[in-house]
This record gives sequence, C-alpha cells and structure tokens, in this order.
Amino acid sequence: MVADIQQAFDLQAKGQFDEAAKIYLEFLNENPKQPDVSNLLGLIYLQKDNYIDAQKYFEYAVQGFECAEYCQNLGIAFYKQGLFDNAMQYFEKAIEYEADNVDFIRNFAKLAKTAGQIDYAIKFYQKSLSLVCEDSVGWNNIGLLYEQKHDYKSAKDAYIKSLKVKKNYEALHNLGVLQRIERNFVESVSTLKQALKLKPFADKTLLALGMSYLSQKDFKNGYKYYMTKKPEVSALYKNHWDGTEHKDKTLLVYYDSGFGDQIMFCRYLNLVKKQFKHVKFLTHLSLFNLFKNNFPDIEVVLDNNGNYDYSDNIMYLNYHLGLDFDNIPYSNGYLKAEKSADERFNTGKKKIGLFWQGNYDGYKNRAIALKELAPLFDIENAQFYGFVKDDKLNQIKEFPQIIDIGSDVKDFADTASKLMNLDLFITIDTAAANLAGALGVKTFLLLPYASEWRWFSDTQKTPWYDSVTIFKQKQHWDWSIPVQEIQKQLLI
Repeated sequence: MVADIQQAFDLQAKGQFDEAAKIYLEFLNENPKQPDVSNLLGLIYLQKDNYIDAQKYFEYAVQGFECAEYCQNLGIAFYKQGLFDNAMQYFEKAIEYEADNVDFIRNFAKLAKTAGQIDYAIKFYQKSLSLVCEDSVGWNNIGLLYEQKHDYKSAKDAYIKSLKVKKNYEALHNLGVLQRIERNFVESVSTLKQALKLKPFADKTLLALGMSYLSQKDFKNGYKYYMTKKPEVSALYKNHWDGTEHKDKTLLVYYDSGFGDQIMFCRYLNLVKKQFKHVKFLTHLSLFNLFKNNFPDIEVVLDNNGNYDYSDNIMYLNYHLGLDFDNIPYSNGYLKAEKSADERFNTGKKKIGLFWQGNYDGYKNRAIALKELAPLFDIENAQFYGFVKDDKLNQIKEFPQIIDIGSDVKDFADTASKLMNLDLFITIDTAAANLAGALGVKTFLLLPYASEWRWFSDTQKTPWYDSVTIFKQKQHWDWSIPVQEIQKQLLI
C-alpha cells in the first residue's frame, strides 16, 4: 500500500488528480481519517474547487494530527466557501504552531484583509509586526485597516511608523489623505507633495493634492492638480478647451463624475454658451429631461458622435471661464421645475422631505440611519416625505408616518417637481441636495466631519447655494449634534 500512496503522490504532482484521488480513497477506506493522506486528498479537492469535500478531509487531517499546515488548509477551505469566521479561527490555530513564522502570519493578515475581516487582519498584522517591527509595508497596511475602523489616531501612528522604517510612497499618500480627512489641509499638501517626489505622476496623489488645495479655496493650485483626474476619460475626447473664445465652433461638455457634480456645475453652461456658436452637453439618461427642460439653447445628448470641435469636462468649466470660488454664479438658483400634482402633498401640513442614504457602494460616511432622524418626527403639524429611491435596507418601513415618495420617482426631472412642493428638504450630501439647492428649495444639508472639498470648511452657509444651510458633524461618524441643531431650528 505504501507504493500505491507514492504512486498517488506522483500522479498528484503531475496534475492527474482523479487518478490520485482514487488511490487515496482506497487507502482511506482501510485507514479511515489517516491525517497525511486525508490532507493530500483535501488538497486535490481544493485544487478542483470542491471546497466542501476539501473541508471534510482537512477536518479529518486536523482531527488526526493538529498542526500548522492542516489548520491552514482547513482555514483556506472555509475561506473559499466564504465562511470567514471559521477560516479565521483555524488561521489563529495555525499561528499557534508557527508563532515565529512572519511570512506565514503576514499571509493570513492579507487573506483576512481581503475578506473584510478587519479585526482579525489587525490582530495578525500586530503579531507579524511584533516579530519584525522594521516592516514599512506591514505598518502601512495596518494603518489602512485602522482607517476602516475609523480609528484615525492609530492609523496616523501606523503611517508614521511605516515612514520611520523607510520613506515610502504609499504611507506618504495615505497619511496625506488622512490629514485632509482630519482637516489639516496645510499638512496634507506638504505630505502629498513628498509622496509625489517619490512617484511624480501618481494620478491618485495628484487628485488628492488638488482636493487638499481646493478644500482651502485655493482655486489656482487646486485645479492645477484636480484636472489630472481620470486621464483615461479625458483621452476619449479631442481638443480640450483652454478658455479661448471660439464663436464659430462647437463645444462638447462631458462628465466623468456623479449626478450631483453635473447638477452643481451645469450652472456654467449658459456662460460657456457665450464663448461658442454651439454647445452640446453629454449627460446621463437620468438627468436628460432635467437638463433639456432647463437649457433650451444647449443641445443635451446621450452619446458622443464625435461631431464637435472642442471638449471640456463640466467640472472644469469654471476654471476655464476664470471664475473662482469668490465668483460662483446663480447661487440663488438656476434650475426650474413645475410643482408636482402628486396628491400626497395635499396634507395641509408643513411638508418636509428626507434623504438619508445615497450610493451604497461608496461614501458611507455621508449616510445617516433613518432612525437617527427620528427625534425630528415629533414636530407638530409636519408631514415627512422619504425621497430615497433605492432604500435597500428598507428603513422607511419602521416609520409609517413617512410618505414614501422616492421609490416611484422616474428621473431627476420628476424628483425636481416633487422637491418644489416642499417647505424644507433635510438631506445628506447627495445629488438630491444639489438639485434642491439649484432649485432654490430651502434645504438643511447634513455633512460628515470629513466632507467633500466643495463644501470647503464653511460651517453653516455655502457659496454654491443661498437656500442651503449646513449642519456638520463635530466629530467623525457622530450625527447626534447636527440632528439636535436641526431639531432646534424646526421648533423655532
């Protein structure tokens, strides 16, 4: 039988898995749960992506002889099935047997990080760094993990330790971005410039540096770097406009950003129209009717047929027009919509709209749980309306007093008409906030501590929209004080 196992081992090495597995199974019929052979068979099933059988035989191996290799393999079988808690437990056991194997431990840290098991990833990195503290990559990685837990102090300490080991681009970039999140804009600019010395053409750092300048209302330096973003998009368009007047030419205005950005910066379209014979605006279908209704002298299009002379990104129009942040036009409103005939607005009460959750895939710090707004719902003679279109968590079901408007809106033109019925709109930083501001609807804007550059560091009012009042977090991820401030305003 020993010869048969050697034969199976050779077959396995050659990739002849089915033949090898047959011999291993014959052996295990006579020697149930023999750990070495169970482990070898588990490896075959792992290579064949049969994770359930792999798990079964690795469990036999661990039961027969618990060691680092078998625990690791069982952990990987669980990991491949998405059973991350089980996987981490066996990775921990594996580390007990290889407590001084730093590469072994680092690998588990990477796996935990990829799986989103942040606490385990931090634990494993801490273990590896206790063995080898002169690990700039490890310190940088654990800094990123602390950021995910919103522990910005520990993240900053980790990046600094990474840089003490070795001056490296990743830690400098991450520290510079973190400094902007903490509103330390001057420090952020300095750190990001150091990162660029190591990697001069790094797109993400050029963009980050631009945002750190823009956050300080430094128009010239901000746009110098900000306009380097998404070069792959810019490359799709020809003859980028430099601000020169071309009365006999056509300009195509395109976008590479979100709906809110287009709404905020479309205010410059009519000013650009004076520089060209014809202006075309390439936009998204959801915004098409809104823009077509509001810009009759602009050709609003949904695709690029190449029939134009010059092009420009909608977010760069103000720069090329020479209009800095002290010269933002139409802050009193520049979009119009007819009030919706929706009978749900005929309550005779003060009509207050709510928007609490935008894009689920990003900007999580902007969202607020609807239950955190609950203290507002006791306001007398007020009817609340939910404007979230895709309430994936179905938060609105917990508050039957809120009328659901968002689930059946057709597009932004429809949203605009419904917003016009409101006495007040309470919203997070999202496209709907910009739409309300552009329409001149009274709006209370909830901003996170680390808000987007365009809101600058203004604490209450914004130069973009006269009708918008800002309520900003006093500390990261804590909405309690902004909600209390809004509640006081509603009670006045």
